[in-house]
Amino acid sequence: LPFLTTLDIAQNNFSGEILRSVGGIKMLELLALSGNGGLNGTLPSSLYELSNLRMLYLDGNDFSGSISQEVGQLILLQQFTISDNPITGVIPSTLGLCKELELLLIDNTDI
Repeated sequence: LPFLTTLDIAQNNFSGEILRSVGGIKMLELLALSGNGGLNGTLPSSLYELSNLRMLYLDGNDFSGSISQEVGQLILLQQFTISDNPITGVIPSTLGLCKELELLLIDNTDI
């Protein structure tokens, strides 16, 4: 899937963790995993290797842990939603490196 730019599997009742191999989809611009409810675990560091990512929708799942400082590597990121997850910690200061960011939704989390 080296040329895949959009992966939208939102609202499908998927469960389990995000596979580390998602970081290998280097051309990915949109990753939508919203509303599956059963997706869980921490966000894999490979997620932050998606240098072309513009839209990241993770809301409505059961992701835990915190948002890594590595999020600052997603410099093209425009929209990031992680609402309705038991995410903890603080908003990483490196998110400020995402100069294109227009939408950040983190409501109903433990941030």
